[in-house]
Amino acid sequence: MSGWSLGVAVAMLAGCAGHGTLPPPKPTIDVARDTQEARQAYAKGDMEHAAGLYEAIVDAEPDNADAWFHLGNARFRLQKPDEAVVAYGRAIQVRPGYAQAQYNLGVVRLKQAQAAMIASAEAGKPGDALRRDSARIAQRLSRVADDVGTRSKGDGGAPPFIVEPDDHP
Repeated sequence: MSGWSLGVAVAMLAGCAGHGTLPPPKPTIDVARDTQEARQAYAKGDMEHAAGLYEAIVDAEPDNADAWFHLGNARFRLQKPDEAVVAYGRAIQVRPGYAQAQYNLGVVRLKQAQAAMIASAEAGKPGDALRRDSARIAQRLSRVADDVGTRSKGDGGAPPFIVEPDDHP
């Protein structure tokens, strides 16, 4: 880059900074306060608010395995299973052997597999072997879910249930 081009680039960047076109810095958060507020929102059933707070916490502290775990739970309850998988996976990456996160990851993947088999069965043509096999696998996955979901939460969801921080799987 020539000296002239470099000077123009620096002047343009300085102009942008002087006119407020650069993104504002991330706001600092009070992790302890936001964690408490997120837990309260979760307990009240305000999953959107809880998830937003946990997202801010993991942005501020990417190695906070518990915040990732809680974010996974909120995302699961918001019926965002793919996002829950990402959060549980990050919790496990940060804290290998995190049994609750591993359990919940398995629950979400089991439910995803069951949903995929149901969709496959519904998409198949009547009498088609793939339709029949998909329906059979979906039924088997349902029985597995019933077997591992013995800790009823009474919230009307189909077993198995995700574990919460106060659970002891």
